[in-house]
Amino acid sequence: MNKKLKREMQDLKITVRIGFNGIKESLIKEIKDQLNSRNMIKLKANKGVLDVSSRKTFWQELADKTNSKVINQIGNVAVFTKK
Repeated sequence: MNKKLKREMQDLKITVRIGFNGIKESLIKEIKDQLNSRNMIKLKANKGVLDVSSRKTFWQELADKTNSKVINQIGNVAVFTKK
């Protein structure tokens, strides 16, 4: 990953928060809408929503449902981009 991309990801503001409701149609629609207007978006799962063992699977499942790609994931925060 190049330095420019890393800087861009760090500077992104979190635009989608995921609560205990998990993956709902409204969340999928919101992510798709945001990806239509931006190249990258940053998502954060609230504390207690994801445990360490399920994070990677959760982000990948969400990316699959939104036709996007996870380009970075650290803890409860992930950056998605268009496929």
